[in-house]
Amino acid sequence: MRLDLEAKAFAGHEVLGPLSIRLARGERRAVLGPSGIGKSTLLRILSGLDTDFRGRIGGDERRAVVFQEPVLLPWRDALANVTIPTGCADGVARDWLAQVGLVGHEAKFPRQLSLGQQRRLALARAFAAAPDILLMDEPFASLDAGTAARMLVLTDELLSRSGAGLFLVTHDPAEARTLRAEALYLGGQPARFQPAPPAPDQA
Repeated sequence: MRLDLEAKAFAGHEVLGPLSIRLARGERRAVLGPSGIGKSTLLRILSGLDTDFRGRIGGDERRAVVFQEPVLLPWRDALANVTIPTGCADGVARDWLAQVGLVGHEAKFPRQLSLGQQRRLALARAFAAAPDILLMDEPFASLDAGTAARMLVLTDELLSRSGAGLFLVTHDPAEARTLRAEALYLGGQPARFQPAPPAPDQA
């Protein structure tokens, strides 16, 4: 996956400046920066959801996206929430549901699942699509600390098992470290990749 971005603007206001990204299967990157800097906008460009930018994007890798919210089909059970979007067989969906810890929940609807379980379902759906690159947009936001920690470990395990690459948008450097992702920092107006900010004074 490669992106050579010249600029991205909203209503004439340039939010992203020139930047380049290269990411192959098995590689992991995390983009950090303050709220509103353009991290999610960059992910939408990489996912193909936003095509209104100046620049070039390429690569034939299969990509799947995990959003800030689970974005599930409320009128379908957990199994169908995996098979319908991905087109995978029931057996494949059941295997991924098992890998994320949702055995016995296949017939439940999203409203019958906790938020943590909904996030696990979204993760199973993404991996069932057999992506080469997994794009994740603040996927652990709004989870309590314990649930977020377990989700981070699970995500790391599934990435290693599947061999997929990772492009993570997060505000938390600890998430990038846990997922063993190279940290990239967005800053400035318009935003560009910048050197890592200095560590907090430990004195």
